[in-house]
Amino acid sequence: MLFNFDWDSLLYRVIAFVIAFSIHEWAHAFVAYKLGDNTAKNEGRLTLNPVSHVEPFGMLMILFGPFGWARPVPVNMFHFRGNRRLGMVYVAIAGPLTNLILAILFLQVNWYLLSTGTLNTWPQWAATLVGNTIAWSFAINVALFVFNLLPVAPLDGSKILRYSLPRRFDGFFERMEPYGTFVLLLLIFIPALGSFVLYKPYEWVQNILFSLVR
Repeated sequence: MLFNFDWDSLLYRVIAFVIAFSIHEWAHAFVAYKLGDNTAKNEGRLTLNPVSHVEPFGMLMILFGPFGWARPVPVNMFHFRGNRRLGMVYVAIAGPLTNLILAILFLQVNWYLLSTGTLNTWPQWAATLVGNTIAWSFAINVALFVFNLLPVAPLDGSKILRYSLPRRFDGFFERMEPYGTFVLLLLIFIPALGSFVLYKPYEWVQNILFSLVR
């Protein structure tokens, strides 16, 4: 997401992104499968194997540029049992919700390691690797949670909003969809706008999680 490139943190960020992206996309596939859609499963996406989810160019962009992406999980809502629109809401929200859960888990692990002094008993290289990877994993999962909830296509937030509203609004979302990438570029390259829409919510969520763990 919105991180500047830094050689010193590259290894930790790669590990953190691979974990976050893989579990995020797996969550989409898993919920879709549970609702009756085998599309992702048949394409080998119902797995935690990063190879199935990481898109090489998207990973390079997120590490060296201002944004990036994983391979989207294919979903066919017409295979869902029950309310298909509600099913799409469940599938869409599964990814960001998983990132939030991961952020909480990494923060709790970090708190435990610091409060017990466990890392002090490890070799320096191991303590540095684990400590920095956990810290970056927390930050990146919070960022992905906030970013993906934006109601802008093709992000999950757009699907959550679209399929939560009555069907008569579908035409509006279809007309707006081609402009989604442009809107995201504006958020990324206009600092004041990005700060208001992305960084402020990021800090808000981060502070809430800090308070919960404390």
